[in-house]
Amino acid sequence: MIPTDSEFSMMYLIYGIVFLLILLGLWFRQKRVFYIHLFVFLLYTSFMIYIFSDEENFKGGGSLVVLFYGILFPIVHLCIYGIIQIVKAIVINRAKKTV
Repeated sequence: MIPTDSEFSMMYLIYGIVFLLILLGLWFRQKRVFYIHLFVFLLYTSFMIYIFSDEENFKGGGSLVVLFYGILFPIVHLCIYGIIQIVKAIVINRAKKTV
């Protein structure tokens, strides 16, 4: 049972964008770091497949909870990655100023 509402389509699009960013990172950046991202992505994707496979999760308004958890994981993943990149940029910038 795969929901096809517009909200779920947006969630599938977010998963696709995160997966594409991870693949681009594997090809053009540090491979070790992006293997970790790929592992985390596959971990929460497999969790969401488990959630989608149980029909009881969609009864009684439960689809909103499934949608929330489905969108929460990739957005938190992207936010954490963005914060890490900002901190790295600040540290590198400070190191250049002191030299």
